Amino acid sequence: MGKVETGSTTHGRDLSRETLFYASAMIFSGLVQVAFLPFISKYLEADEAGELGILRMIAEAIAGVVVLGLPTALVRAWQRTDVPRAVLARGLLFPVVPSVLAALVVVLSRNVLAEIFSLQNADYLFHAVLLGVGIAYVQIALALPRAEGLAGRYLLMQLARGLLSLGLLAVFLTGTALPPIPSFMVSRWLPSVLLAVFASVMMWRRTSDSPRDFSGGNVTGELLRFSLPLVPATLSMIVLSSADMFMLRSIHPDLSESGYYEWASRAGMVLMPLIIGFNMAWKRFIFRKRDTGGTLGELGRAGMIFMVMVNWAALMLAMSASWLVPLVGGADYLPAARVLPTLAGATAMYGLFLVSQTGCLLTGQTGFIAWMTLFGAILNIGFNLRLIPVAGALGAAFATMATNLFMALSLFWIGRKIFPVDFLVVTAMVLPPVVFGFLAELGMEWRMTLVLAGTLVTVMVLLRMRVSEKYDRKAEA
Repeated sequence: MGKVETGSTTHGRDLSRETLFYASAMIFSGLVQVAFLPFISKYLEADEAGELGILRMIAEAIAGVVVLGLPTALVRAWQRTDVPRAVLARGLLFPVVPSVLAALVVVLSRNVLAEIFSLQNADYLFHAVLLGVGIAYVQIALALPRAEGLAGRYLLMQLARGLLSLGLLAVFLTGTALPPIPSFMVSRWLPSVLLAVFASVMMWRRTSDSPRDFSGGNVTGELLRFSLPLVPATLSMIVLSSADMFMLRSIHPDLSESGYYEWASRAGMVLMPLIIGFNMAWKRFIFRKRDTGGTLGELGRAGMIFMVMVNWAALMLAMSASWLVPLVGGADYLPAARVLPTLAGATAMYGLFLVSQTGCLLTGQTGFIAWMTLFGAILNIGFNLRLIPVAGALGAAFATMATNLFMALSLFWIGRKIFPVDFLVVTAMVLPPVVFGFLAELGMEWRMTLVLAGTLVTVMVLLRMRVSEKYDRKAEA
């Protein structure tokens, strides 16, 4: 008799497979950004590089508005409707109005913005608009392959986008008269637009057998009620990601502290492929569980496995900071070794924050996510005002840690009825990242002991989760 796989087994394997593909795509995207650095060093002066950074931040802010919180809403709606083409059509049409409004705002205020941000050419802001709209449409168009479980195609499309971006940049800088800053911007927004068009056409064809009735029942109301509250959450996350650096340079007398923080932040990004890859796969996983079967225990087990893995990876990074920083950054960046362990813990806490949203996502109460993220952004500014004058970059790292901890625990509490979690389990997940900064100050022998102990605990937990999964399969059979 052949082996029969249950729905739980299939969904669990889908989560693992999709997380691997999405994490690989994030790793490649990071490598592309690293590959841009030699071009920046060769073709841009330091002030021009800062100007490019300002344009990128403006583009990210525009994308945060234009995207309308739709990616998660589209993944959810895809699992709940029998008119997928109606979902696709609305996903492509809804951002048109905010895109036009963003362009008009830039046209009317470009000279003022250029003066505020010290831009050498106000017309460069048009590139920021195109990049922002392109980023938003990429997120929307690629949400649909994610909803369909096409993680492999997602990876291939992101690979093509990255390679095209690098190729265009090399051509623009060496073979055309296009100035350097527009060359960098066009090489980013043009591949984004092309990818969004390609993904949209691909999904349009895949929904060819969908009913032609575009009314789709209450698709419009469902999408907007779920997605619009996520817009302030997205903008709040942009504030969270930029407030530390801005305030370090504004209120701390030693500007080198911002450099140490930037270096540590870049190093902490090695954890993000796992976190973002899991988050992208997690959304489809939880919505399928709700609509196609599965228990809260299975959701909790999958979330716990992720958190244990993130904590272990953050532990490895934090305990290696004292030798990693001088090895990679040199003696000039040695003070960043004090900051990296705490930022590694804060990044792990961000992973917990993503899991903590599960209850609100399942009930569609995305307004709670928006309010907690908005309050977290305000709280982060307050923490920074208090801690940066006292501890500089390390204070900013603790501010990030405290903010992520608050948002995670708040959303776990709000969503406890639909996604109950054991207080002791949450405590066990929270405590290690909180103390990474203190533990990293211990001697080499103690740190090696912690690494070995953390690895042993991680293996034991994963084995225990595996046993529980097999038991649940037998019970389901």
